[in-house]
Amino acid sequence: MPISDSEITIRDAQDDVRLQAQLAAGALLVDPGRRRPFYFDGRFLTADDLTADQDYIRARQSGLAQALGAGVIRGLRVGLGTQAASNSPTLVIEPGIGITPSGDLVQVGTAQTLSLGALPQAAQLDAQLGVKLLPAAGSANRSGLFVLALRPVEFSSTPTAAYPTSLDGQRTVRDGDIVEATAVTLIPYPDRAGVEDANARRSRVAREIFFDAQRPGVLQDALPLAMLCLDGGALRWLDVHMVRREVGAESTLSAGLAPRPRALLEAWLQQHQAQLDDVDTATLQAGFAAARQFEVLPPVGPMPASTLRFETQLGALTLLQSYFPPLVDCEFAFVPSDELAALVQESLALPPIDLRAADAELDHLSILVVAPVTRQELEALKRSLLSVRRPLRSASAALVAKRSPLESLLRLSQPDSLARPQVMDAAPDALAQAWQRAIEAVRTRLAANQGGRATFWYLRKRHLPYTAEISSATLRLAGNARALDQEVAARVAADGLAERFGGLVAAMPTLARAEAVNLLAAPRLALSPTATNQVLATSDLLRRSVFAALARRADARGEEGVAHEDVLEVAREFGDPRLGEGFDAAAQAAEPEVRKDLQAPEAVQAVADSGVAPQIDRALRELPTTQHAAFALRLRDAALDPDAAARLRELAGLKPEQ
Repeated sequence: MPISDSEITIRDAQDDVRLQAQLAAGALLVDPGRRRPFYFDGRFLTADDLTADQDYIRARQSGLAQALGAGVIRGLRVGLGTQAASNSPTLVIEPGIGITPSGDLVQVGTAQTLSLGALPQAAQLDAQLGVKLLPAAGSANRSGLFVLALRPVEFSSTPTAAYPTSLDGQRTVRDGDIVEATAVTLIPYPDRAGVEDANARRSRVAREIFFDAQRPGVLQDALPLAMLCLDGGALRWLDVHMVRREVGAESTLSAGLAPRPRALLEAWLQQHQAQLDDVDTATLQAGFAAARQFEVLPPVGPMPASTLRFETQLGALTLLQSYFPPLVDCEFAFVPSDELAALVQESLALPPIDLRAADAELDHLSILVVAPVTRQELEALKRSLLSVRRPLRSASAALVAKRSPLESLLRLSQPDSLARPQVMDAAPDALAQAWQRAIEAVRTRLAANQGGRATFWYLRKRHLPYTAEISSATLRLAGNARALDQEVAARVAADGLAERFGGLVAAMPTLARAEAVNLLAAPRLALSPTATNQVLATSDLLRRSVFAALARRADARGEEGVAHEDVLEVAREFGDPRLGEGFDAAAQAAEPEVRKDLQAPEAVQAVADSGVAPQIDRALRELPTTQHAAFALRLRDAALDPDAAARLRELAGLKPEQ
């Protein structure tokens, strides 16, 4: 049995015996759909032979098409036509081509406007395609969920004379052509029983398709284009991305053990955005919880910007979110708009967000809410806010599990007087107000560009120690340079350091001078209203500490002057967003006489000159609330001691300087 390439030729009975043995042993596998006629001179050909040849070629083409994957190749977008709100709405299907799961091509040559009441148009076509209407449901009062799909169909045409195949036969007429066509049809989606409105049904089906990965068997031989919700023939909603998929290899994106096809993830993101777009503008501007509109969320997507707001809690201006469940840990950040696509791609591989998950699962979920800005805006925000990231608290007042110990104690011990002394909260309030202005400015700009429907983006975060914040060197001053100079001049003049500051910046390089001015002009270092009355606030203490840190580096450099890296180091040292909370807590807990001594210029200057103000503030934040009063007393005694520097270093937990 000689073999040439992949062809096996049977020459005699022995070859046939060997062939049958290999078939019986399973060494040769026969595909019934891949059989073609063997042409040779002298063979009598019949219609069945030529038909078999066509079937073979179609089977091979179908196999190649299935290798590409089912889906839309191009076009085939579905949109609303006229009378969308009536009982006889129309749909428009754009021209395009696609592949069904069985590998057949379906094509729409020109834009088609179709009436929902006329789909399907004939009962015979329904039977041929396997489409069944719901019991007692006609085309005019059809209700439920339906998938608008394309099916490949064939019909014969062109009557042609057929000559007899026998001597006594008669001539007949038969159709001579087979026409391949595409049928537009509605396929009922298997829906569970229950009473729910159209929006709730849409959210539930999105969960079934994207989260539970259900694939209804009725769609296996059709190319789905859109899902419709009908109520008595009236169209309640049209969702294209619920079932539409682009053609392509089913590569997966997943950080876990349950990979989801990339086409499914991309379709989910688009479907989520389309469903959010269908929420009326008034509801979106007022803000709502995600659980009211969705059951599950993709790992990344848009969200209403109105769900973020500032409110006063425990006497401090706090950034709150009302979109995600209270147990979810959330953080807000400004990001460059040209990097948003990369962040979306990265987060798309993470698991989805189940809004109905158990509390234990939600408690371990981390979300980053981002607002896209230009790189120029990002640099300006870094200087004015000191950091482009800020924690997000839940707007739920009843949440106890996520409260800090200090907040819980204050709510129990001082339910009617939660505000802190005004003389100690000028800096945190100024910084919070700067954050409020920055977020509101971005939200206003997005609303103007998006027709009043401002949206931020949420990203599910990995549980890994990394940050997506961009680090770079400062190149330009932000805002009005003259106003910054005037603000810094007013602050150093009030501290009696104008002459010293002038000599300090005169020896600085240009970049170092720019960084120093931006640092000293930060909102958290603002001049307190009580400074002129010799009662200094935390902002005054931090401002003098920053200046003392710059002065120490200038003395160490000598004639060389403060370098750019020195200013950056000071900025990092005082860049903690919570810096100042410890001193505020100590002042609140201290006895009135101790508080008065701590706010005196002598004590403030001693702490500033010690060089350990950030360390002392951090130590206070880590202490239990019950120990703040005792620590404030020790801080007062150390600051007024003749050897204040050594005592304060000891209080901060540092070794004495050599």
